[in-house]
Amino acid sequence: MNRIAKILLAGLLLATGLTGCASKEPEPRKTVFPDNAFQEIPEGYFDAAENGGMVVSIKYDTKNYSGDEEEFEKTAYVYLPYGYDQDDTEKRYNVFYLMHGGGGSEKDFFGGVLEETDMKKLIDNMIANGDMEPCIVVTPSYNNPYNGDATACCKYFANELVNDLIPAVEGTYNTYTENVKSSGIKDSRMHRAFGGFSMGSACTWWVFEYALEEVGYFMPISGDSWCVEQTGGLNKPVETAEYMRQIVLDYGMTKDDFYIYSGTGTNDIAYPNMNPMIDEMKKLDDVFVYCDNFKDGNLYYCIREGGWHDINTIYRIVYNGLPKFFG
Repeated sequence: MNRIAKILLAGLLLATGLTGCASKEPEPRKTVFPDNAFQEIPEGYFDAAENGGMVVSIKYDTKNYSGDEEEFEKTAYVYLPYGYDQDDTEKRYNVFYLMHGGGGSEKDFFGGVLEETDMKKLIDNMIANGDMEPCIVVTPSYNNPYNGDATACCKYFANELVNDLIPAVEGTYNTYTENVKSSGIKDSRMHRAFGGFSMGSACTWWVFEYALEEVGYFMPISGDSWCVEQTGGLNKPVETAEYMRQIVLDYGMTKDDFYIYSGTGTNDIAYPNMNPMIDEMKKLDDVFVYCDNFKDGNLYYCIREGGWHDINTIYRIVYNGLPKFFG
């Protein structure tokens, strides 16, 4: 069964009435990017910025895509950058969806409404210092009250992302998505990134598999792909890399249609799992082109020397990776 057939069976097409519009011509590929090499976070980036953004919450309806499709309401937290004005519809914003790790929740990175966490301060300072354009950051959760299997929830989260979360967020805030029909979401994919840590990284690789038409940038942090099998990056790196390559080909896409900025630390439990998979992906350079700058390719593996499987590694991969998407 080909990839498109699998996606249809997985239920990732939007409901009737959201799928009939023709897509626009794709935007031209960016040609200017910051270099990918790891840089330490500058001093003061965890201090409160003079002009900081604001964290709000958004509620949206979804369903148990990993089971019997019971319906329920979820909450995600939304970082709005300094100067965001809901009435200024001429100003558009890129969107980064960032998923927590195992045992976490949507509150892991921003705490809650109007709170001042280190992640918020980091994003504030990255924007204030011109490291990247002001962007919207969304922290959802794969948690599901009807299914306690985190692996299943991560695998099927792409359905929730495309069908429910993106329409809720990008239908509310001023983004590059002109409409939240299937065509509008696909047309704006290069203004949308998805990343996650640990289990959230596994979720990111599944989003790559099931929602490549809707997302252009990916940031898997401290976690290999489980698309072939659990810890497939370690146990079946060749098969996993080839599977990821086939995903791209089945979508009819090329190496110019997406970017992956992955990363971990040398002391991270995910380090030995990610290395073999990334090494095999590098060999498949008709689809995955390893590079020091994204003008030359679409894949990079950011390694933090001495980094552990913790929030400090997340901060540093986000600091290094996000400007490569929305710099």
